[in-house]
Amino acid sequence: MKVKRVVLGILISLLTVASFGAYIYFENTSKLDITIDSAVSEMTVEVGKSFVPPSAKGVYKNGLSGKEDVEVKVENYVNLNKPGSYLVKYIAEHGQDKIEKSVVVKVVDTVPPEIKLVTTPMQYTSPVGKYKEQGFTAIDNVDGDITDRVVRTETHDLVTYTVSDSSGNETTVTRNIVYKDVIAPKVSLNGSQNITISVGGSYSESGATASDEVDGNLTDKITVSGSVNTERRGIYDITYTVTDSAGNVGRAVRTVKVISPQSNNPVVYPGGKVIYLTFDDGPGPYTQKLLDVLDKYNVKATFFVCNKPSYNYLIGEEARRGHTVAVHTNSHNYGQIYSSEAAFMQDIEAMNDIIQAQTGSRSTLLRFPGGSSNTVSRKYCRGVMTQLTGTVVEMGYTYFDWNVSSGDAGGTTNTSVVVQNVKNGCSRLQYSIVLQHDIKGFSVNAVEQIIEWGLLNGYTFLPLTDTSPTAHQRVNN
Repeated sequence: MKVKRVVLGILISLLTVASFGAYIYFENTSKLDITIDSAVSEMTVEVGKSFVPPSAKGVYKNGLSGKEDVEVKVENYVNLNKPGSYLVKYIAEHGQDKIEKSVVVKVVDTVPPEIKLVTTPMQYTSPVGKYKEQGFTAIDNVDGDITDRVVRTETHDLVTYTVSDSSGNETTVTRNIVYKDVIAPKVSLNGSQNITISVGGSYSESGATASDEVDGNLTDKITVSGSVNTERRGIYDITYTVTDSAGNVGRAVRTVKVISPQSNNPVVYPGGKVIYLTFDDGPGPYTQKLLDVLDKYNVKATFFVCNKPSYNYLIGEEARRGHTVAVHTNSHNYGQIYSSEAAFMQDIEAMNDIIQAQTGSRSTLLRFPGGSSNTVSRKYCRGVMTQLTGTVVEMGYTYFDWNVSSGDAGGTTNTSVVVQNVKNGCSRLQYSIVLQHDIKGFSVNAVEQIIEWGLLNGYTFLPLTDTSPTAHQRVNN
């Protein structure tokens, strides 16, 4: 009976507790929790990409009054620049309660490296040669420059390039080797490349040899063009040409100078005050008038002539009246005459042919178009004036510049200004080489005044010869 009473007492006690259970749950069953929006425990992100940790909510559950929001602290340990596994930690606290959850973030590298091949346009491999590597680079988004890791393998017509980054991503590219003969045969001259002989001397053809890396000896296929006239001074090019089976052309050039050595007559500086009147670019429509003015005062001048078919007969008239006829240019085409030494000599010798036809003899005096100091020739051939000033002397010519300019080449079109320019220039010099142009009427009209002034002031007028002062200017090309 005593035991039954005890059991009954316990049951009564339990019923009493049950009737007040809500208050007991509040005190003893509180709970803190974190809910992460992604609802996953692991995430993957590509290296170098942006990443935002999933948002999370903290809740403190109260059995009596419901839920209470709790602040969640996020600790992000993810390094987006380096592959690996990282944690994002979420921490919530409420009173003495604390809870922590984590999301694993895997930063992965799935992008393979990039191989770039250097390609040189029109570069080919000889059919009898070996491919010459043009170059390559390998760049990885994580490892950077990994060119030194590239494994290169070569077969007859293919080159394979393979590289792997530190994450195991692999890239392979290939290059086709294109075989083509693009190398011209080599032509080698027998004897000297540059030969100089005097007018009337002899020239003996020495020939050349030719070889090709594919076709071998091609000497018997050489063609020779050009010839040498040993009776006429000039610069002659002999060209040796050969073509291989692929169409590549090889050539070599031999230059032969036929010279007429300049006389060794020393320069003569005439006594007193001297004026050398010189006229360029004629003959022309005003040349006859000029000759008559010169005759009136018995003054002799110098004419640097060009090829003017309608007026070339006046070249002979100039010589018959005792004036000096000298070479200027056949074409007066700067692009043509200053393209090379040979082109210049061909031009002035053509002009000398005309002079000889009109006067019966060739001239050994010349004036460069634009003068020896011209810079326009740079446009057509760098350094050609430096070459020509030596070449023409070697060919037997004496060239003349000027030390007095009338200004009629572009400075003025006024006769009075031309007269004054010449007076001013001559007044400060013992001997004066005056530049005028007999194709310009206003300049020809100034000549009589210039002569009268000169004679009144004690000047002597003389024509140029190969012993006259030359008044060379500074060469600028």
